[in-house]
Amino acid sequence: MKPFALAFVVALAVVAATAGAARATNECHGIQQCIRVPGPWVVVPARGQAEYLLTCPKGQSVVGGLDAQATSREVHVSFEGRLGAPVQPGQTTTRYAFFRAVSTSKRTQAFQPLLGCIPTQGGGGRSTVSARVVPVGSPLEFRSRIVVVGPGDVKFARIGCLRTEKLVGSWHAVAFRTAKPPSLVHVGLVHAGHHVVGKRVVVTASSTDALSPDAHAIVQGGAECAP
Repeated sequence: MKPFALAFVVALAVVAATAGAARATNECHGIQQCIRVPGPWVVVPARGQAEYLLTCPKGQSVVGGLDAQATSREVHVSFEGRLGAPVQPGQTTTRYAFFRAVSTSKRTQAFQPLLGCIPTQGGGGRSTVSARVVPVGSPLEFRSRIVVVGPGDVKFARIGCLRTEKLVGSWHAVAFRTAKPPSLVHVGLVHAGHHVVGKRVVVTASSTDALSPDAHAIVQGGAECAP
């Protein structure tokens, strides 16, 4: 293993060991009835960006709070919010949030998106607002598929927009459903890509036989759709 890679593994190990004591996450802060939804650890390339769509549990709930944690302060995380007033759950957010992480680090990093979801019955939230006529056009819709990756797997997934929609963007992300940040060893054993065919996004995911099942690796592919 190269020296910088070894150093990164050690750094991630330190972060993993101290993550619980470092800070408490705030996605449910100030929300009486809150469903906490922790996302996986999403890989962020060196001096690159990663995107991930995280959804509230099925049923009547909307995003009421958000937070994220990362393996470095050089990872900057934001989310797509809808235009409208006042800014509030069900107006600015829907039942999912599209996170974007940008890294200025010279090394591969990771971030974990977090949602605080509000039940729309008795929780103070309200159902998703349908698209309205606004000067800049109706909000985009985000759709995604998850591929679970095991040792030696080669898998494909397709995500598409509705017939009445236009495909305007796409993404894929490698992530690990673990409580702690993944090690560089696992990150290097999973490979993913995507390409667009018509109005569909085709995602490819593969791994080497050396990948441990305990890594809980996944690949998310997604489509941004305009009404």
